[in-house]
Amino acid sequence: MKKHNIIAMALTSLMALPVIAQDSTPAVGDILQGINMFTPEEGDPACKVKANEKYGTQWGVDMAYGLWNTEKVSDVKRHNNLALLHAQLNQRLIEDKANGGTWLRVEFSGSWGLDRESAQSDTFFTEAYATASGLHADAMGPHEGIFPEVALMQYFAGKRACLIAGMVNLTNYFDAVSIANDSFSSFTNDGFVNSTILPLVDSNIGGILQVELNRNNYMMVAVSRTGCDSGYNPFNSDYCDGYAVVGEYGHIFADGAATLRINPFYTSTDVDMDDGTGERRRQNAGLVASIEYTPCDPLTIYSRAGFAAKQYLSNSAEFSVGANIKLFPSREDDFLGISYGVFKGQTPCDGERAEHNREQVLEVMYSFQVNDYFKVVPHFQYIANPAYSTSSENILWGVQAVFSF
Repeated sequence: MKKHNIIAMALTSLMALPVIAQDSTPAVGDILQGINMFTPEEGDPACKVKANEKYGTQWGVDMAYGLWNTEKVSDVKRHNNLALLHAQLNQRLIEDKANGGTWLRVEFSGSWGLDRESAQSDTFFTEAYATASGLHADAMGPHEGIFPEVALMQYFAGKRACLIAGMVNLTNYFDAVSIANDSFSSFTNDGFVNSTILPLVDSNIGGILQVELNRNNYMMVAVSRTGCDSGYNPFNSDYCDGYAVVGEYGHIFADGAATLRINPFYTSTDVDMDDGTGERRRQNAGLVASIEYTPCDPLTIYSRAGFAAKQYLSNSAEFSVGANIKLFPSREDDFLGISYGVFKGQTPCDGERAEHNREQVLEVMYSFQVNDYFKVVPHFQYIANPAYSTSSENILWGVQAVFSF
């Protein structure tokens, strides 16, 4: 999970590509620092270095309470009452001011049901709610404590290149649309937080190469195993069949106010065929593109679109558009978020096609910053054609109370 929002930047946020002021000149390495680090690099005159950063330690911790309810036309109602914890650590192992040094990255994520129904119905709650687009894992959590990422990060070439290897979480780096990529204080639907098509896995063995081409362009490529579910041993080959290759080209323009991202991908995995022939190795490929733009301080907009070649292997198409709006000048850290998306979901391996395999989602949320450490975020989602049922619709509402330091 990425932890950055252009309009309401939390103190512990992981920075996606920052909007650079028009009267400033970005330094070499700023793009990769913005993607990987929790705070501006040491020595940046715009940031006073905290005591812990002098020793090469950066962290961000979010503790949240989430209450969620879903209501269907059939009057089936379910709720989830959750405590969530998310923590990330960057620890410098070897200092190298010229090149950026060697770092250890660790991420922990967990959630626990606060009543019997919440503790027992995590999968039941989400699967009954949608198919192509569901409530994002960061909002629901794994109902246990897991480590999505434990990896080494090595900068080189004067901070213009970086290699990350180990058990990686690809959502921390790729498709990081900043106004959507923070489920603790922004959108919570899967289709808005990240692409529903890109194979952005966590808890799998992989590596990422990042290169800053110049002050306006960068490229990344990742190779990762895909078969290991969160919380399982990534070295166990019984769980870890298949791999994915994900790329990203990013271009910053409009004096730093806009970012275009293009993400091609390729996957190869064993698929359990529905025709009874057992598992077969299958490949898939596709392309996702996104753009975000801040035309003025109160408004940031984004759009994402993508497709995959083989619909029986993944969601096959998506389109979403959204905006964050600061409504009150006196409340500069508060914002209203609105997003709409259409998602074409996966169909069975035997070739059967659902007649209406498109879900439409509308989400409205508001982030209210109480003080520097605490915010309250109510959410509302309306889903048409959930699980491809044209006679049904889902309404989901919830609230998250988030303490960050």
